[in-house]
Amino acid sequence: MDVTRRYEECMRELLKLLEEEFMRIIADPKLDKKQKNLRTKPLVTKKQILLNTLESLQLVDRSSDGEK
Repeated sequence: MDVTRRYEECMRELLKLLEEEFMRIIADPKLDKKQKNLRTKPLVTKKQILLNTLESLQLVDRSSDGEK
C-alpha cells in the first residue's frame, strides 16, 4: 500500500473525529457564539492542513508517475 492511500485512510478517520468534535461544540447550549467560534476555528484549521497535505502527496505521486 502506498503512502498516499494510507494517508487518505488515516485522514478520513481524523476528519470524522474533527467533525464529531465540531458538532459537539456547536450543539453545546452553554457556549455563546464567541466561545463556539474560538473553539471551532482550530478544528477548521486542522482540517485544512490535512486536506492540503493530501493534495501535496497526490501532486508528488502524479509528478513521479509522469517521470516513469
